[in-house]
Amino acid sequence: MCGGLLAGNVRAVRRLENLLTRARGIDPRAVDAVVAVALVAGAVALGAAGEHHGPLTLLAAAATCATVAWRRRAPAAMTAVALVSITVAGVSSHSGHLTFEGFAAVLDYYMLGRLSIRRGRPEVNVVLLVAAVAGIVIVPGSSRAVQVAATWTLFVALPFAAGRAIGSRVELTQELRANADRLEREQQERARHAAAEERNRIARELHDVVAHSVSVMVIQTQAARRVAAGDREAARDALSSVQSCGRDALMEMRRMIGVLRHGDEELAGATAPALSQLGALVARARAAGLPVELRIDGEARDLSPGLDLVAFRVVQEALTNAIKHAGPARALVRVTFTTGGLELEISDTGRGPALPDGDTDARGHGLVGMRERLVLYGGELQTGRARGGGFKVRARIPLPETVTS
Repeated sequence: MCGGLLAGNVRAVRRLENLLTRARGIDPRAVDAVVAVALVAGAVALGAAGEHHGPLTLLAAAATCATVAWRRRAPAAMTAVALVSITVAGVSSHSGHLTFEGFAAVLDYYMLGRLSIRRGRPEVNVVLLVAAVAGIVIVPGSSRAVQVAATWTLFVALPFAAGRAIGSRVELTQELRANADRLEREQQERARHAAAEERNRIARELHDVVAHSVSVMVIQTQAARRVAAGDREAARDALSSVQSCGRDALMEMRRMIGVLRHGDEELAGATAPALSQLGALVARARAAGLPVELRIDGEARDLSPGLDLVAFRVVQEALTNAIKHAGPARALVRVTFTTGGLELEISDTGRGPALPDGDTDARGHGLVGMRERLVLYGGELQTGRARGGGFKVRARIPLPETVTS
């Protein structure tokens, strides 16, 4: 059973199969079929030319070589058939030289080892490996222990071990590829979620800027129209306020558009709205006809840029609603820094927004957006009619103890 052509050449067999199966667009099973046909033809031709090869030997040799065509579908069954057939061919030929049959056995045991990683039937594999020893001993010319061990190692053990090694590598590669695909999908999902969050954030920012600025501009324009005929100086002041408010709105919109174009890092130096600008916000509300008083209690503390912006937007949205809905009224903005947080209270003495009967909560999209922003920082927002009349907006935001001014 010692085919001189294949002795010590298992690596070449594996390399040949890799070259064949890696051909682009070719089904590995089709390759196996072609190889099986070639082996059967070679085994039959070689057996017919020999003196000790009868019909049984030729049939057994052809059956051994034919198993290569189905080795991927049923590796254990085809290996068992090849083992029995090659033993019959070796015994009936009385020569032990089975070149093409040995080649087929190498391919079968290689595929058995390769697919054993996925199919996991170790007891069947052990039986086929041990049975190969008995088959080698039965064949004439393989009586010595060294010769049996060498034949079993070259034609059975090494192909099986090579198949398991390559099968393990293939399984690992597929697992890594699956993990990479999963991570890519998760990354794309996170990117979509981040993009949606960014769109929502920009939409809220645009709402804050446009709603406040346009409300002030509309009110000032109406006032200018009413007094234009009798008091040109007052009309001029109102139009000047409209111009200033519009300019501020354009600056903020340019800042937000710049974030879209260049990213937050490149705009780190841009001035974003913050509690330090409440004075200008209050002055703008006063110019729109709403008398506003600003009070700041407690020791001021440094806030993160995001939290500073949220706090400013809460006050801005509350004053915008007061300008739009309060009517003739006064407003009070109170900012209180406590030991554990920041409290914002914006109240007015007006009639407040029109709400359904029995409803005490504001339903405007602006304040709903403020509530969502505050939740991100662990804060809460309360809105509704105040006792004794008017409307009140109150926000509480926890601050870390380690952050000090």
